[in-house]
Amino acid sequence: MRRDGPLGNRTRMIGRPLPHITFNPLCASLSHMLAETPVAPAKSSHPSLLTLASIGAIACIAADMVHEALGHGMASWLTGNRILSLSTVALQNADASRFVSAAGTSANCIVGVLSLLVLRRIRTLTPLAYFLWIFGANNLLNSGYLVVSAVSNSGDWANVIAGLSPPWLWRCVLGLAGAALYALAIRWIAHFVLDLANRGEVALADLRRLVLPAYFAGGTVMTVASIFNPISPSLILLSGAGASFGLNFGLLFLPAMVADKASSQTLATRPMPFSLLWLVVALVVSALFIGVLGPGVRFSD
Repeated sequence: MRRDGPLGNRTRMIGRPLPHITFNPLCASLSHMLAETPVAPAKSSHPSLLTLASIGAIACIAADMVHEALGHGMASWLTGNRILSLSTVALQNADASRFVSAAGTSANCIVGVLSLLVLRRIRTLTPLAYFLWIFGANNLLNSGYLVVSAVSNSGDWANVIAGLSPPWLWRCVLGLAGAALYALAIRWIAHFVLDLANRGEVALADLRRLVLPAYFAGGTVMTVASIFNPISPSLILLSGAGASFGLNFGLLFLPAMVADKASSQTLATRPMPFSLLWLVVALVVSALFIGVLGPGVRFSD
């Protein structure tokens, strides 16, 4: 039987052959190092800022329409409360209604939960997964509207508790409920990013990149559209900048929250290159949102 040694030909010996033992300390050391040392990717990649901003703008606009058209609009239709006008900042009805007022934020919360539940079935960071995440976040963070109404005694939820006694107690309950819902929403939204980071889909260095473009793009579109609202200039601050930059402010805490708990040290985020399709859709949707719904659409009697 032929038996080759580690360096080539076998060695013949007269008599009983000695047992063949191979020990190479250099190879053993290299194998140990390669097994424990993570290998950096050949080239790091970052998601496209334009793609992230485009998706963020679309998601913010869609969440606003969930609030105004789907929430308030559906409640108005169900109760037979005639709709007078629809804009980016409000849906005006012929009659005041607690049910209609409460339906906006309620629709946001329901749709936000459904969006993130669908996201759980997607295991990788894709443009669709990112849209579902930022869309769900924009919807769920509308729960902060309860706190705003409690503090300012204005807006949808102030209408919901109007006439209830004692007023200070209802405002306290409203504010505490809103703060609790907002905190839970932030934790749940962060959980999805943490899950992606732990699976190696997102690098910790890119966490702010996933938040800031969408935050500023959505807030800018909402604020610009509110400038043309037909109701009051005060709504530019309250329902434009406040409903976007203000209510979504919790997104800015997510990078630090995720970085503190992440167990993965992935060096590169899954590529999300520039997408002309997302950019064109964002520009068209934003133009319609600002140009048509900004001034508002009035409905005839």
